[in-house]
Amino acid sequence: MTSTRRRQDDRDGDNADPGDDLNPREVFVRLLLDTVRDDPYPSGTQLDMIEESIPAGMVPEYVRLLADKSREGCFPSTDVLRRMQRMSSGGGAPRC
Repeated sequence: MTSTRRRQDDRDGDNADPGDDLNPREVFVRLLLDTVRDDPYPSGTQLDMIEESIPAGMVPEYVRLLADKSREGCFPSTDVLRRMQRMSSGGGAPRC
């Protein structure tokens, strides 16, 4: 298949990205969630960015991701546990 044909197929939707139906904020948060999922020690800055941008419908997935991260080691991060507590109570990202 030529590159011209491949581009045409992409425009026709034959090779559509499953994330195409997400809005830009969801795409951004999804990117960060995937990065955090793959990182053994997630960046606090990236977690802050997720919490500042996450749509309400994605919060349960985020809390599950944090729970998985806290189970990975013998000593769960207090920061991760506090983030789980804050997000599961519907409080969002405010910090001192």
